[in-house]
Order: sequence, then C-alpha cells, then structure tokens
Amino acid sequence: MNHNFKTGDRVLFINENDKGTILMFIGNTKVKLLNSQGFEQMVSINEIMPFPTDTHDTNAYGSYHPIEDNMEDLQQTDDNKFMQFSKDKISHLVCKADLHIENLVEQYRHLENFEIIQIQKNRCEDCIALAKEKGVPRLNLVHGVGKGSLKKEIHALLKAYGLQFSDEYGFTEVIIS
Repeated sequence: MNHNFKTGDRVLFINENDKGTILMFIGNTKVKLLNSQGFEQMVSINEIMPFPTDTHDTNAYGSYHPIEDNMEDLQQTDDNKFMQFSKDKISHLVCKADLHIENLVEQYRHLENFEIIQIQKNRCEDCIALAKEKGVPRLNLVHGVGKGSLKKEIHALLKAYGLQFSDEYGFTEVIIS
C-alpha cells in the first residue's frame, strides 16, 4: 500500500483495533504516532491505513439538509479539521493559515519543541502549495508574537522558496504570485 501520509493525519492500525495521529516521520518506512490511549508508538507505514472519512459525510446519516448558509461549517471532515486555511470571503485574494500547534494536531503537549516547529513548518509548506494551486496571490501565516522562534523558522523557509513577505502584528504576509 502506498499512501501519502502527512504529519497530523489520523490513521487506523491494520492488525490492531486502535487508531492514532501521526506525529512525525522516521525515515521513509516508519512513523511516530500518538495512539488512542495517549501513548507514543513507532510503527511501520505498512501497519497503518488512512482513517476513513466517508462516514463523516452528511449523506451517510440520512436526508437531513441543514440551512444552506451553514452547510460549509457543518461539513468539516478530518481531512481539513486542522488545515485552518481560509479564503477572504469577499475578494478571494487573501488566504489565512493559523500555524499555532493547537490548531494543527489534537495531542501536542507531549511533543518536544523541535517536533512542534517541524509540524508547523510542514503545515506552512502545505499552505504555500495550496495557495499556489488555488491561485491566491497573498497568504497570511499566523505565527503569533511570542519569542519569535516560529517566525524565524517561517521566514527562513520563505526565503528558501524565494517568496516576498512582510512581517506584521503576529502574522507574516506572503506574496505568492
């Protein structure tokens, strides 16, 4: 089985009755994950499968149709639960991505600082790729004010991508196009 897992993905164990969340990758064949009991576990990628999302579709529960205005909020699946990538509802010219760790993974208190930064950098890369794919010219990366560790890492990443950016009050605005 060849799956494109990412940090933060929810998975099921193939040979066990358990589920978990991917915390980090160890080489190309293993992952460190947090199982449902709250313990970290290292497993082979071949021992896990993506968490099924088809049961989270509103059609799986009958013919109930909520008001159309709220439909977008109610159909949040596990795939986008932690994405925090939202378009400006009026002009669609700006996207915002919140990189605070509590918005990216369910269980984070056990993580080391370098692991948290890596998860945040990976999500930043995903958001840049998504903004490019969707043709959005500006991306606001929310990193907070704090000590500036995440901001420094994000700025280094943006420089490596050759993107123009400016630092504002707790977020960095990136020019994508």
